[in-house]
Amino acid sequence: MSRQSWTVLGVAAAVVLVAIAVVAGVRAARHDGPAAPAGVDPPTGAASTRLPSPDDSYWTTERMRSARPAPMPTG
Repeated sequence: MSRQSWTVLGVAAAVVLVAIAVVAGVRAARHDGPAAPAGVDPPTGAASTRLPSPDDSYWTTERMRSARPAPMPTG
């Protein structure tokens, strides 16, 4: 093989390695956070229609007294 053929082969190999790294990076960026612990099913993307059970200990008398309404969007 000539020197030019080796150069082309080296450049092609470098391009393939960069493409593999880019694909791996994109796949890692799309991952939805850390892996689930063993024995836990991964999220399915389905939303729950059940309300969480109320926690009466959160809204204490003091917290209710100091609560302020959230700002509403305008326009």
